[in-house]
Amino acid sequence: MNDTNVTSGIFPIDETEQLEPDLAEVVIHRIQMYYTPVLVYLGALGNCLSVCVFFNSKLRKLSSSFYLAALAISDTGFLVSLFVVWLNMVDVGLFNRQGFCQFFIFLTTLCSFLSVWFVVAFTVERFVAVQYPLRRQSMCTVTRAKAVLVGLTVLGVTLCSPVLWFSSPQPPTEKHNVTLCNLAEEWEEWANVFNVADTVLTFILPFSVIVVLNSLIARAVWRLAGVRRTMTVTGRRVKRPQMSNGQNQRPATSQTKVTKMLLVVSTAFLCFNLPAYVMRLYAFFGGDSDRMTVILQHVCNLLFHTNFGINFALYCVSGQNFRRAVGHMLCPRPRRRHDTTQVTMSEYVRSSGSLSRRRTVTMNGSWRDAHELHAMSQK
Repeated sequence: MNDTNVTSGIFPIDETEQLEPDLAEVVIHRIQMYYTPVLVYLGALGNCLSVCVFFNSKLRKLSSSFYLAALAISDTGFLVSLFVVWLNMVDVGLFNRQGFCQFFIFLTTLCSFLSVWFVVAFTVERFVAVQYPLRRQSMCTVTRAKAVLVGLTVLGVTLCSPVLWFSSPQPPTEKHNVTLCNLAEEWEEWANVFNVADTVLTFILPFSVIVVLNSLIARAVWRLAGVRRTMTVTGRRVKRPQMSNGQNQRPATSQTKVTKMLLVVSTAFLCFNLPAYVMRLYAFFGGDSDRMTVILQHVCNLLFHTNFGINFALYCVSGQNFRRAVGHMLCPRPRRRHDTTQVTMSEYVRSSGSLSRRRTVTMNGSWRDAHELHAMSQK
């Protein structure tokens, strides 16, 4: 059994069958040596900024912001575990100590589970918002998002708790002359069962749901974009029916922007996770553990780890509202007392009637016309 199956790639890959590393392995080792701490630092910083933006801006009113904030917290937990494992490369064996070994194996397994299902959760929400827009106000709410997040977290803690017994610090052997956090031999059969269930719950089922829903969402967004292009070209003006809550075209456009951003995030999640899970299945079903396979495992694990630290960049690239919120948070604009003050100048007033025409000027010098009804003067 391959060690990486239990822990979604946090254990060091077993390379004991190879006598001398070749150039490719040396390069991969160097990349891991310097890339991992940079990824952890920048990824954790980006995730923390994302949480601040989602909870301290107008985005906090969107239910999708709570899913993305929870995803950022979960991703940060995985990065912390990854950094503790990386410390082994600089001869700091914190990960191999009793208690730390079990906790960080549990934490990385839990965070892997939660991250994939948080992505599924906001993908389902976007599907509902796109396919059933009239139900969006009642179904895609902040209260419902909080309930879903709490439910997934409780479920994840319950399902991932067995890994606390599967791993423990193993004493030095002929292959390893130091104590290593590894799979306990007495739990190997149960770990195999857990791997099957974990593969279904964190790979086959959620990836299938994400692929199907993303395809339907992309088709709906493309169809809507086609309708708008057609309306622009033909010059036809279609009056949108007003919703009961006063929803107009601007909120619909905002929802489209949110949908596109979340579509980018979930698609990137698939691309970065798929290679690692394919290699995981390959190892689970008894694939050859030759030199090339080990190198591919390293590369796929690097992609898998990268997924937990790039969402902030994806939000900035694909989310216009998110970029604005980041700009306002990092470079807040000072409030001016007289921003809303208007100087009203009377252009003319009809002496006999009740209609007066006023021209107003704002402090920035822009003019606008306004019409008001005034009571007739009593003489």
